[in-house]
Amino acid sequence: MTSKNSFLVNLRINARRRTWNTALFAVGFFFLMPVSLMLNLSSTVKYSAEERLAESLIEAFRNVIVMNPFILFAVTIFAMIAAIHGFSYLYSKKKTDLYLSVPVTIEKRFAAIFVNSVLMFVVPYIICLVISLLIAGTYGINDTYIIKMAFAAFGLNLLYYLAVYAVTAIAVMLTGNLPVTVLGACTLLGYENGIRLLISGMFSTYFFTYSSYSDEILYTTWLSPVGVMLKVYSDFSEALYAEESVGNIIRNGAVHMIVLAAVFMVIAFLLYKIRPSESCQKSMAFVKTKTTIKRLIMVPSALIFGLFFESASGNSFAGAVFGIAAGIFLSHAVIQAIYELDLKAVFKDKRSVIYAGIAAAVIFSVFRFDMLGYDRYVPDANKLESGAISLNTPFGNSGNYYDENYDYLNNTNYIMENMNITDTGILTDLAYTAQAELNRDFSPSRYDNNSKIISATVRYTMKNGKSVYRNVKFDYEKNQELMNRIFADTNFKENYSQLYDTVFDSVANRMESSYSNGFKMTEVENRDALIEAYRKDFMAVKFSDIMEKPADGYIDFSADFISGNNNKHYLSFDFPVYDSFENTVKVLEAENIDLKERISPEDVYSITVYNYNSEREPVKITDNEQIEEVIASTCTREQNNYGFVSLMSARNYDVDITILDDGSYGPTTVSCFFKEGMVPDFVK
Repeated sequence: MTSKNSFLVNLRINARRRTWNTALFAVGFFFLMPVSLMLNLSSTVKYSAEERLAESLIEAFRNVIVMNPFILFAVTIFAMIAAIHGFSYLYSKKKTDLYLSVPVTIEKRFAAIFVNSVLMFVVPYIICLVISLLIAGTYGINDTYIIKMAFAAFGLNLLYYLAVYAVTAIAVMLTGNLPVTVLGACTLLGYENGIRLLISGMFSTYFFTYSSYSDEILYTTWLSPVGVMLKVYSDFSEALYAEESVGNIIRNGAVHMIVLAAVFMVIAFLLYKIRPSESCQKSMAFVKTKTTIKRLIMVPSALIFGLFFESASGNSFAGAVFGIAAGIFLSHAVIQAIYELDLKAVFKDKRSVIYAGIAAAVIFSVFRFDMLGYDRYVPDANKLESGAISLNTPFGNSGNYYDENYDYLNNTNYIMENMNITDTGILTDLAYTAQAELNRDFSPSRYDNNSKIISATVRYTMKNGKSVYRNVKFDYEKNQELMNRIFADTNFKENYSQLYDTVFDSVANRMESSYSNGFKMTEVENRDALIEAYRKDFMAVKFSDIMEKPADGYIDFSADFISGNNNKHYLSFDFPVYDSFENTVKVLEAENIDLKERISPEDVYSITVYNYNSEREPVKITDNEQIEEVIASTCTREQNNYGFVSLMSARNYDVDITILDDGSYGPTTVSCFFKEGMVPDFVK
């Protein structure tokens, strides 16, 4: 009798009941790993160049076995299936009575289901992983590092499986039928991430100075296994491709997942012990949890509806109020109908409508009316240590930035990570200036009445190590003195571009240099002298000197090379040139380059002018005198794209200048725009 009731016997009986789970997992992993790997490797051999074949094979292995999002998705589904099917007997009164009649302790029954759930995942995964490694070996993939990463990925996936399994098991214990369990599991797995997305959306909607670089607490997941694993996968992938150490990422992710799995599993077991047997086929197993769970869903649902209807009604306050009310009533009605399986139940529990409505209204008001003073924030000068300013200018947005591996960087990311302005007076004055502008109209129509607007992302680093981010806008013409102070700061200049960066220096001896004003590009032979001269001019330039001037042109430093890890790179650094850049002009003039050289009318085939404010067909100009007048009235797009502020142009006009074939590349077209107030009469 004892042997029949032993743990191993229970384990074996439970395994037989769940054979289809094991078969499903095995088939899934077989197609996701060995089959997919073989197809990818054979395709790689067929289409990859010989010199990059070994690297391409390793990359294919990594994409299929180590960093495969389909495996992550499958693990999520498998964990939910294992938990729901393992405890599915709880949905049936007869099966529950049968299980309770067997002389097996609750602890042993729970442990048997759990252990089987782990084995049905681990065994097929390991077998398919070993088969995949054998297949990889036949293609010559024997890189120790990538094989270690394959087993590290297995470990992370196992821990993730356990965490999702535990969360789903909690959903099973809280509910009484399959449909509600699935809804509950999805809600528990996605609730935290959904709340974070909602908060982020409300910050960006209601706070004028909100920056996407704000505190990571808005984006960091702590309780949802799905969110945690996605973050680990993202960091893991970036580190692998950058060939950086992944030890800390794996260790931190594993510890986080172990804690989640352990805590959630304990909660699931405690709920399992106290779950009423009569809750079979009911929507919720515990009466006391129904109201709490419903209200926790109603409040964010109301806020989501509020955001949607406010946006749909043209940012109307009335639209937001209507949306919140609609969200409260609809979510209440749907949840009550699910709870009671009766449409008449929507009229029950009216207090939840009142309480959830009050909570949603309070949260909405805090954001809508900025009750906590988010937009009015000015850092305390005594607590401020340093900061960074990323000006949203054409030049700043057009320039290329690269990391130490020569991969592209976002310009603001680069500035936020590298700039460290220690003149706190600049930072606080910028904050006060932006605060004074809060009531200005910065809508798209600002080009009519607020044309001198510049925006910036600002980082305030406090002495306690905390960083505060804000996005600010202000009138640069009225604040020239402040802009000149910013431009006079050495750290700002050194980190506004990569001109002074070690990445630029590391490829300087490989770069070719040239100058262009949009019409013509000319190579510059004396590259080193050009770099030295431009650094002097850029460091000396004042904002007021170049405030509303188009760049005469830009210099380009480009390098095309293969790095030590056999990766091909093409780097291009572009910087604006003004006639006030005396040292740069001297270097260019020494090579007979005229900054202001324009195209000759004789070299122009035709000019096409597009007027987007008219139903007329585009105007084609071929008369030499008219061509000459148009050229004198326009600026090339490059002159604007590499300037420091956007030039005022005659809106609704585009000008395409088609240049005759010089025997090199065929006819070329230069995109231009009319300067403000300089549209020729014959064009009008």
